[in-house]
Amino acid sequence: MSDGWSNEELEASVQAYREMLEKQAAGIKFVKKHIYRGLAERFGRKAGAFERRMQNISAIYEERGLKWVVGLTPQKNIGSAIKAQLHEMIDMQALGDTVAHELEAAEAEAEQQNVFDPQTVKDARKRVVANIVRRRGQSVFRKKLLAAYDTRCAITGCNQAEVLEAAHIHPYKGQHTHVVSNGLLLRADLHTLFDLYLIAIEPNTQIIHLSPALSGSDYVQYQGLPLSTPTPASARPSVETLQWHADQCVWFKSPIVSSD
Repeated sequence: MSDGWSNEELEASVQAYREMLEKQAAGIKFVKKHIYRGLAERFGRKAGAFERRMQNISAIYEERGLKWVVGLTPQKNIGSAIKAQLHEMIDMQALGDTVAHELEAAEAEAEQQNVFDPQTVKDARKRVVANIVRRRGQSVFRKKLLAAYDTRCAITGCNQAEVLEAAHIHPYKGQHTHVVSNGLLLRADLHTLFDLYLIAIEPNTQIIHLSPALSGSDYVQYQGLPLSTPTPASARPSVETLQWHADQCVWFKSPIVSSD
């Protein structure tokens, strides 16, 4: 095969390196050669090539003042293009970890605040309904988006109203942000990903872009597709708010940079 490394090979190398680091930190024994061999069989490249690539990753970790996998001595002989790719992939991995930790902390806090009490089942049901309503978005704002988007998710086309939510492009900052041009009608799971800045919309072309953190997921089917927008120009998402949101997606190389 060609000496050129694909994104898939590099991502697999970064992921495997991370898993080795986690095992090392936890004191779990592992055999590096088995990991190289597994990658070699998967991609049809020699195991030694993956070992050297792992040493390049060690060099990047060393540059950042981070611990690297013992036995994988840092090797800095790496092309600038691949080095930039590895830096970005390591950053995206760190971003994914941060998001996961924040969600885990929020979930733990929510569980502590809503300890199940069999005496308050009716109150609990009311809270569940209230949370669903809150998640869907302010009632009038959501109704406007449902009408503008003909009750269809702007990304998937899903027309099940019960799972469609009013997503703010720019975070809610009072009634003036409850305008249709500052909103998207999104399926609940995509609303979450959009709010976590794992989905970006290119402002001018309105093409959908996914974070590398979602590569390998079912969501890749939406990468590169055009956003569905309302017919009335006044209801379409504004370029300015889409640009603001895109600027928050650190993985997305936006063609222009907005001012906050």
